[in-house]
Amino acid sequence: MEILYSVYEVLWFVFIVIAGIALIEGYFYYHFQFYDRRWFFPAALLGFPLAGAAGCFAMGLVTEPVRIFLWLLGSEGLIAPFFRHIVKGRSKLAYLLLAPAFIGLALLLVYPFVFEVYLSFSDLKLTTIMQWKNTGYLPFVGLRQYIDVFTTSPLSEVTFWALLGRTLWWTFINVFFHVAGGFTLALLLNNHIRFKGFYRTLLVIPWAMPQVVAVLAMRGEFHAQYGFINIMLGKLAAAYPFLAGLGLGPVQWLSNYPLTTCTLINIWLGIPFMMVVILGGLQSISSSYYDAADIDGASYLQKLRFITIPLIRPVMMPAVTLGTVWTFNNINVIYLVTGQSGGTERADILVSALYKAAFTYNRYSYSAAFAIVIFAILFFVSVFYLKSFDAAKEER
Repeated sequence: MEILYSVYEVLWFVFIVIAGIALIEGYFYYHFQFYDRRWFFPAALLGFPLAGAAGCFAMGLVTEPVRIFLWLLGSEGLIAPFFRHIVKGRSKLAYLLLAPAFIGLALLLVYPFVFEVYLSFSDLKLTTIMQWKNTGYLPFVGLRQYIDVFTTSPLSEVTFWALLGRTLWWTFINVFFHVAGGFTLALLLNNHIRFKGFYRTLLVIPWAMPQVVAVLAMRGEFHAQYGFINIMLGKLAAAYPFLAGLGLGPVQWLSNYPLTTCTLINIWLGIPFMMVVILGGLQSISSSYYDAADIDGASYLQKLRFITIPLIRPVMMPAVTLGTVWTFNNINVIYLVTGQSGGTERADILVSALYKAAFTYNRYSYSAAFAIVIFAILFFVSVFYLKSFDAAKEER
């Protein structure tokens, strides 16, 4: 019976998706096909809002159909003139094909972002959440949440500015070693060596496997007693006593150096991605450049400086941009390595502090403003990288 019930749930979900796509296509087909008819406006302004409000009420999605009707009426009042006077039935097939995906992205991305902006100007927390649930009203506080982001601490010990500095350092160190390690391995694999395919497959495993598995596996290697890192450090100290005299030995990685541990693990995870991207770029460089350099007597370092790096830069810039954004927002490694949501704050960066502010301290509107600030920082960083990318393409 459980299997049949699971099959029923899957089939019901498929039916809902198909029915939703059919409704979307029918809605847009009407606007494309009948935009020039006399009854276009009356039918659109009455039929669609009434049908939408009645459908939502019948399915139990809303308890106030009048409010939904008025909202849909206002929306249709903008959409119908747009199709009547601007679109005029042009590119019907293209829009009908794009409509389901566009609506899905709007529901999954645009609506949550708009709602987050709305929350950031309100005051949603444990003391006001029941008021919002019962009445739908949230007190408007203007820019107070944004001011609090910069003037109060999202955590109990670390301030925003300390977190920002730590995050920038975390991002720089990780991206630097991702690029340096990936570039070095790509140069090695770009040569004619035996078992190159095997080495490439072996090196890409940390990036290819699920990140949860990879992070937890590496976390075990930093265990104070049974981890591979401390076992090797202990054997080196025993074999070479002068190293022990210099302080080399087992370390309490997870308790004493949590951020360093997270950084080492994240570097290990990120190098394969950069290696694959840079290797693809290296293989796209014509060998005629290197043949001409050999004729001119150029050394390996000269070829690397004047041929490889300039030609690989347009390939690296998008990868560096993605790597910067991913590393800046990488809560997975921080959370999985430290193994908690509200304990030590010594390994926290901005995004993990945001998580704790929202789900440990229940400061929802503050967290929304915090998220908008992080988004703005990443937006300007991405714009800077993209401008650098365009300049690199022009140089090439």
